[in-house]
Amino acid sequence: MGPLTGCGRPFLRLPLLLSLPPPLLLLLLLLLLPPRALAAALASSAPPLGREEQRPSDGDNGPDDGALVSEYFSQSAQKLSSYSWYGNVKVFRFQVPEDTVVLRWLLQASRVKTPNCGSTQITIHIRFGAPPVINPLGTQFPENTSVRLSYNQTLTLASSFQNSTFVNLSSPAAGGWFIAAHLPESTSKIEVQGFSVPCAYVFQPDMFVLRMVDVPVLEPSVPLLQTIAWPRRLVHAKIFVPGYSAMLHFQLASCTVNASSACSVRVTLGSATLPQSSQRVLNCTGPCSLLLDSPPWEKWLPITVESLHGSSRSVSLQMTASFTACRPGGSGSFLSFYQSLNLSQESPRPGGLPMATAQGLLRPASTVTLASGTCACTGSLSSGKTWTLSRCGSGSLASRKWPCRQNAQPSSS
Repeated sequence: MGPLTGCGRPFLRLPLLLSLPPPLLLLLLLLLLPPRALAAALASSAPPLGREEQRPSDGDNGPDDGALVSEYFSQSAQKLSSYSWYGNVKVFRFQVPEDTVVLRWLLQASRVKTPNCGSTQITIHIRFGAPPVINPLGTQFPENTSVRLSYNQTLTLASSFQNSTFVNLSSPAAGGWFIAAHLPESTSKIEVQGFSVPCAYVFQPDMFVLRMVDVPVLEPSVPLLQTIAWPRRLVHAKIFVPGYSAMLHFQLASCTVNASSACSVRVTLGSATLPQSSQRVLNCTGPCSLLLDSPPWEKWLPITVESLHGSSRSVSLQMTASFTACRPGGSGSFLSFYQSLNLSQESPRPGGLPMATAQGLLRPASTVTLASGTCACTGSLSSGKTWTLSRCGSGSLASRKWPCRQNAQPSSS
């Protein structure tokens, strides 16, 4: 189901509203709220997940109402099965839009009114980027296997026929998110068909997002001036990470409160995922800097600065960012490395002569001219295969050994 906008909302009569199930009634009320009131509702109604996910935007944290768009996404309910293998899991996929500042999932479970159905637990798994990795049966993974299990929580259906819960996330990663749900492991109890009615359980997830429009763009090495004026407490920006970026260097400069004293802010770089997040968070008093290793290539990276001051305080700041790139070597350097690797692994030819002789490698006491000067080709055979340069005068090449080849051009790296 596509997003619902605030235009053309139908009028519903009060008796019809009161007849709706509580989760659907809450869902409808949230949709009818304006963006700022919706942000306040998201911040106040459910407990946080953790430190990096516990600060959803509230009515005073976000920008003006015109810069926030509230959207709602839903998927059809599916009947759950007892778990015996991954094929029993029901998987739902949601696409989180770019520039989303607050995300909330409404997770609903219900039981068909059937007699002799006891309480049960529904396990829910959430993961970004791919279907969740789960292990309900406690199976042992093979040795040397790196496994990151997904975030999970449970919904209990006891005396009531339905239950629901919320999952909150601030600054979520944009893209595909997957939710998987299943019942506990089957009891393997034999039931005669026609003499008993199986218990049926249904699960449905819904997603609410608050998306920011016209997010300020931070260009590399270009200062960006921002002001956090009360009652706002947050300022958002984003920067595009080019390919081959090894490190992002973020700097906060000229940060003052009411144009006088040093500011106190919290800087967050990156997007949030579950259960762990690659975000970097730093509390700053005045100017500060933050490094982010291995930023995601060819993607927008969100930046959030939160004021830690009370009411009637205006924070002015200037942010800059730069990247450290690490590009791979050209085809020539790779080809040289590949050829020398093949030579070092060649076996001697018949007659005892090493393969290196046929390839033009020099014998001891010969001289070869390198990029950094003249080196003497001395020493003994390396594993009976190639000669090496063990004496290259002084400098960066003095302690290195290179294949002793005519016209060799080893780099100093």
